[in-house]
Amino acid sequence: MLTRGAVVLALAAGLYLLNGFLIGWANAYDVVTGITSPSAVHAQWCAWPLSLAGWAAIPAIIGAAAGYIITEQIQAHHARELGDVLEELRRLAEPPSSPPSSGSGA
Repeated sequence: MLTRGAVVLALAAGLYLLNGFLIGWANAYDVVTGITSPSAVHAQWCAWPLSLAGWAAIPAIIGAAAGYIITEQIQAHHARELGDVLEELRRLAEPPSSPPSSGSGA
């Protein structure tokens, strides 16, 4: 994710920048999101790769990022040993200790 994903993200960003300068930023956004067909813009040669990136690469990048974050969270919760967790549960299940007695007797 961190190595190949960065390359794919950089290529997608480069395509978006190229199209933004050539066909306009609004048209580039419309092509990448699928609102406008790449055949409807002036520079079709660069709009088609942008459209494909918007259709395939960008959802893959978002899915990979979500999967990475979820995996990191799961691994963070599995970092504790089972024995430690059981010991903590036993400690929490014990009845509370009696309060200390007052020494005055009055």
